[in-house]
Amino acid sequence: MDISSAILRYFPGSVGKALTGFEGEPFEIRLRTNRPLAVLTGDKTIFLREDGSTAQLPAEGVTVTAEDIRRTFEAVTRYSIHTVQGQIAKGFITVAGGHRAGLSGTAVYSAEGRLENLRYINGINFRIAHEIHGAADEIVNRIMAGEPKSVLIIGEPCSGKTTVLRDLCRQIGDRFPVSLIDERGEIAAESGGVPQNDVGAGTDIFSGFSKPDGIISAVRSMSPRMIFCDEIGSDEDLAALELAARSGVRAAATLHCDSTEQLMRRQKIYRLVMSGVFEYCVLVQQRRIVRIIRSEELSPAAHKRSESR
Repeated sequence: MDISSAILRYFPGSVGKALTGFEGEPFEIRLRTNRPLAVLTGDKTIFLREDGSTAQLPAEGVTVTAEDIRRTFEAVTRYSIHTVQGQIAKGFITVAGGHRAGLSGTAVYSAEGRLENLRYINGINFRIAHEIHGAADEIVNRIMAGEPKSVLIIGEPCSGKTTVLRDLCRQIGDRFPVSLIDERGEIAAESGGVPQNDVGAGTDIFSGFSKPDGIISAVRSMSPRMIFCDEIGSDEDLAALELAARSGVRAAATLHCDSTEQLMRRQKIYRLVMSGVFEYCVLVQQRRIVRIIRSEELSPAAHKRSESR
């Protein structure tokens, strides 16, 4: 599968030429100053020669220059850095299509100790969003054939959680009124208020809202049957989800977590799961659903019984 021209436009010179000649399907494109161009395909990292072929050694690949970084950074900011300053301070920029360019560089702090900016950008990790219809079929078929259920989708970074969440939102949003809290603009990929991805005919999109603000606004104003949001974790996120649950609104969310055992060690989120805010946990690995488990099966007693078998 060739890389689309919409993605290639962000990469200049020899980097763009190498990516144009690459015939695989990348999940990430990594640029580091004075380091070889790297592409992540599945769980494998490869280095590209200028013609797009795979280099046997990193040193044989295209070397990314400071000028390549500068030109790519300008392209992903649409040559207007000040309009995405808030995103830059968080370490990423979301571009059209829901793709995310993660940034590394030198931190700039305010007098109050707040991270305000990044300068001297030295690395860009371009994560390519994938819209895959059917990615959430197993969830829908097993537990949501009738009414929606609350689900927490867990997995390592780049495991495919967001892809599953996006498709779940599409499928449930075609049946019920739902609200999508798209804080980073990665799920619906709105451009000028128009979603570029299919997230459901009955989905109201809260783009750019923080998760707590978006969840509370959705509950108060849109009467959703279900709320969707990506990458929860803060105390404010959890409090907003509890409020939604008390209002009778179910939720689907993702969490960076590589196993149910690790989930059980994250006390605040584990308490949220055990309180019934999430009825099911879904484990995603290597871009596929490997386990769907009822939340009560994660109780200490149930876990102990499972270990004793």
